[in-house]
Amino acid sequence: MNSKTIVTIVAGVVLMITLAGLNLTQKQVVPTNNPETKPLVCLDCHRAPNINTNEGVFASKALCYDCHREKTCTRKIDGAEISLQIAPEDFNKNQKQHQFVACIKCHTDVARSPHKTIAGAKCLECHSVHGEATAHDPHLRVSCQACHFKSQFVELDPKDNHVKLAHFDLKSKPISLADHTLTDVKDLKSCEKCHFSGNRVGAPAAVLPSKSALCILCHNSPLSMGHPIFGAALLIFLVGVLATLRFWYLGSVQGEENSLHRKISLSSESIWNVIFSRQVFSLLKMVVLDIIFQRRILKESVGRWSMHSLIFSAILMRFFLSLFTALIFYLHPDGDWALALIDKNSPFTAFANDLLGFFILLGILWAVVQRFIVKPNHVVTEYQDNIAIAIIGTLVLLGFFLEGARILATGIADQTAVFSFIGYPLSKFFSIFGLNWTSIYPYLWYAHGIAGALFVAYLPFGKMRHIFNTPLTYALEEVSGVRNEKRI
Repeated sequence: MNSKTIVTIVAGVVLMITLAGLNLTQKQVVPTNNPETKPLVCLDCHRAPNINTNEGVFASKALCYDCHREKTCTRKIDGAEISLQIAPEDFNKNQKQHQFVACIKCHTDVARSPHKTIAGAKCLECHSVHGEATAHDPHLRVSCQACHFKSQFVELDPKDNHVKLAHFDLKSKPISLADHTLTDVKDLKSCEKCHFSGNRVGAPAAVLPSKSALCILCHNSPLSMGHPIFGAALLIFLVGVLATLRFWYLGSVQGEENSLHRKISLSSESIWNVIFSRQVFSLLKMVVLDIIFQRRILKESVGRWSMHSLIFSAILMRFFLSLFTALIFYLHPDGDWALALIDKNSPFTAFANDLLGFFILLGILWAVVQRFIVKPNHVVTEYQDNIAIAIIGTLVLLGFFLEGARILATGIADQTAVFSFIGYPLSKFFSIFGLNWTSIYPYLWYAHGIAGALFVAYLPFGKMRHIFNTPLTYALEEVSGVRNEKRI
């Protein structure tokens, strides 16, 4: 075989390989889930349009619609064929805010091989988690679609304990996974897909009202009044504050005894003069030592100091935690800190809430011992203490009962619920009775809310008004330089 023949054979082989490669590049592919669809070439899928432009969005969605507009586009779930068909005109009508968003912008894990999703639509890639104000609760264990899609059927996924859209209705009829019709979430009736008696997702059997801004003393709360009972409590509280102010101004202010307007003017002037003087540092020192750490009470009695500190300091810490949570959530609602602080099931939040509530309860028990067993002279006739102890004790106990019922009703996993070291044992105790705790929960919620409203309304009238009176008295003493070291 001469060299010319060898060159001819090699050239022929190279030509055959080249033609085969070109033919492979243009090989036609038929989607296995839709054999009637027009055959696609490889480059129809293996391209990356810029989905940040309208042109790229339409090109990307056109690729998805090539299969998903067909009736034969289905997925087998639990032996049943679930429709994945979606009509472009229906999507644009029901999802007007998303008609210029590419499918793979939400369904981020389907543009791959194998062509299937594991995580589902990632709504939080664009949207933030809502807090207490939007749906009366963050609903962190509920998928966005379960609330915002029109389908009335939801289920609790035992794999991750999250509420999701169901694939079958109550008659085991398959539900289309491609129905993107949005519901009006402002209509509370849309909440009844979960919140009804006998539901299987652990939701309260009634749609509960929002917390009130007054609840921020102990809880994450929206800037709303909530149930009318909180509005009534606020009104009574303000009447009590005005009555207290009137009592304060019955005396003379810097020599002025008659003109109320003049008294208010003189006192306001004194406050501003102190704030913009060196005395403000003395006032700050007094606030830290005498109000927060209650130094003066400690000098008088260790027993009284321990009782007051357990109650007052725990309430104050819960209040600061609520304010800090509101600030963090406002600044960065999707941050790890914000999500942990608004989540009642997160280890830190669950433990902190139970620990501070436990301190308050210890303080109440110590106060009961002081009043009914030790009986020092200064408490024998102070019946108002009994009312304050009863209100705060009832409020805290109902809070723990409510937490136990919530853990039991929602079916929170033991490894998560255990951080609520009081609520979790209570949930185990409640489970003995075999009651419908999703129906009992709303009654406990209202009982706790009424106790909280009563606490706020009673503040300016009973013994608890010294929460305001004592700091004011200390401030006046600090400014005037006159101090009563033996206050009881």
